[in-house]
Amino acid sequence: MKHYIFALLLMTLACTMNAEIHSEAGEYGFKFMNIPINPVSSALAGRGVHSSANIGSWILQPASSAMHSYKAANASHSTWIGDTAYTSMMFSHARRSSHIGLALRNLSYGEIEKRDETSLYLGTYSPTDIGVSGNYAQRITPSLYVGANLHLAYQKLDTASALALATDLGITTLTPLKDSRLSFAMRNLGISNKMDEERVRLPHSFELDFYKGFSLGEQYLGLETGLVIPPDADLQGHLASEITLMERLSLRAGYKFNTDTAGLSAGFGLSLASFNIDYGFAVYTEGLGDVHSFGLSYRF
Repeated sequence: MKHYIFALLLMTLACTMNAEIHSEAGEYGFKFMNIPINPVSSALAGRGVHSSANIGSWILQPASSAMHSYKAANASHSTWIGDTAYTSMMFSHARRSSHIGLALRNLSYGEIEKRDETSLYLGTYSPTDIGVSGNYAQRITPSLYVGANLHLAYQKLDTASALALATDLGITTLTPLKDSRLSFAMRNLGISNKMDEERVRLPHSFELDFYKGFSLGEQYLGLETGLVIPPDADLQGHLASEITLMERLSLRAGYKFNTDTAGLSAGFGLSLASFNIDYGFAVYTEGLGDVHSFGLSYRF
């Protein structure tokens, strides 16, 4: 069974790698659906799909959370590019054999000036993106997990708006290597209505992640690497690491490859009783500004 799963993953990845970039790249909307969900993800190169500290990992990989065990709620806030702010709230319940999750996300762009064709000032408007998501994942065999997400997303510019319904499909399998796993996901598959008489395309992507853990005495190190194929850019890669010291402090770092704007990221997490405080930092180039992300989690 495991050999067939590996073959399926490799065949799907090979097919998507040979696909050409869409001729109308740049016309995809609902981009907030691909923004790192919280500071853990932000610090781990925008991924962290196998980190047990990332209770929002199911947003990126619908199957992986089922192998953990926790019940937690989280609120996160990120100051993104310019005046953009990204806020998320979520609930996650993992039971080692299954997982359910709920999330609410909002991306606010701040106030934007509105002018006519002669540059006459007409006031301001505030674009916004809102998404509601749910997840269910299940263990199929002792080494195989599958999961799916359902998203309802709303995007508003000035007077125009669009509504979208999307799903993510994911699979996670344990590998023959000790404390390692491989995951594949197809994300943001769905439809939307028209905005200003033009249908908005969803930012679908194909994503492959591999994780390996190492016990270093009383400390623990997790390494993650993977590939992402977005619809309007070239193949992208990432490498991330997370080390947990004395079960209280986690140090995180990551790097994105083959992207025009993003690169290095870092952050930390601090566990205090049932609370977790997390911070993530990501460097952006080309004058876009850096990202600072803060989060607070409570584990029941």
